[in-house]
Amino acid sequence: MKKLKIGVLSKLRGNFQLQAKYIGTENIKDETPAEVRHHQEALREAGYEVALIEWGPEFMKRLSEAKVDLIFNVSSLVEAAVLEEVELPYVGSNSFTIAAAADKSIAKKIWQHAGLPTSPFCVASTEEDCLPFKDNPPFPAPWFIKPIAGRGSAGVDADSVVSCYDELVEGVMKRARKIGQPVLIERFLQGREITLGIIGNGGMARVLPPLEITYKIGDVTLSFEKKKLEDDADLFTCPANLTGQELTSLRKLALDAYYHLQFRDFGRIDTIVTKNGAFLLEGNTFAGLRCTPPERPRSFIGFMARAEEMSGAQLLDEIITSAAKRYNLI
Repeated sequence: MKKLKIGVLSKLRGNFQLQAKYIGTENIKDETPAEVRHHQEALREAGYEVALIEWGPEFMKRLSEAKVDLIFNVSSLVEAAVLEEVELPYVGSNSFTIAAAADKSIAKKIWQHAGLPTSPFCVASTEEDCLPFKDNPPFPAPWFIKPIAGRGSAGVDADSVVSCYDELVEGVMKRARKIGQPVLIERFLQGREITLGIIGNGGMARVLPPLEITYKIGDVTLSFEKKKLEDDADLFTCPANLTGQELTSLRKLALDAYYHLQFRDFGRIDTIVTKNGAFLLEGNTFAGLRCTPPERPRSFIGFMARAEEMSGAQLLDEIITSAAKRYNLI
């Protein structure tokens, strides 16, 4: 059977754009080109014909000229919306799910409505929005604050955990001013932070080996900078050391979260396991898929794939196949 022709999109990922607003462009290394090269090479290794499609003013012209069967590497809501408008098939979640997962408060409301465990939260953009936390907080401190639509830990740093009202206001106003988004305030939960990658749709969806984020002494969260350090492979343990019962429970929770947000083809669900059980943190429709370098893949799902001894070609082929079947392309 002839392999599909895949169009690989190339557009600066939103996490780099957001973090540049927060700490300045001179402190950000854009890894989009390396990620795109990985995808091109992996897809060609898997036997696909590949066309690179650059985002920009000529995007529609390039898209038309490429004559591809399926689009890969959608990394923003606007890309998905454009492709849906012109009715071109693409890998990944639709614009509804992208929007719901991107706004962490909406995702948490959907999970709450479904009876899934997630921490209590509020949303704030101004000092006035923070007032409920001054005298009689809706839930006790410490609190964790992050941009409501942040990606890749953008806007998360050592000051994201706050324990008093003044720290809360300062942190909320700083993020709202610099990043230009409302800020999610949630109960800070202590426990083991475990993320689970998922590939597939419906009853065929499967959970990859879970990855645990381990913190060094003095660290309480995974900042953007720590997440990008090339020499910190010891921050991540994959597969996570879980009992059979814990693994079964976490897989079910991740799949339930994935289904209720209506993810398609692939994604990642972040959880934290506390003494009171596991709680959902957030879902990622644009989870990174780089499997290189082998000793420290530049994505969580890359670590998970390596734990299964999957190559980048095998990982992307499984995801592409899932999307192609959904569109009846194969």
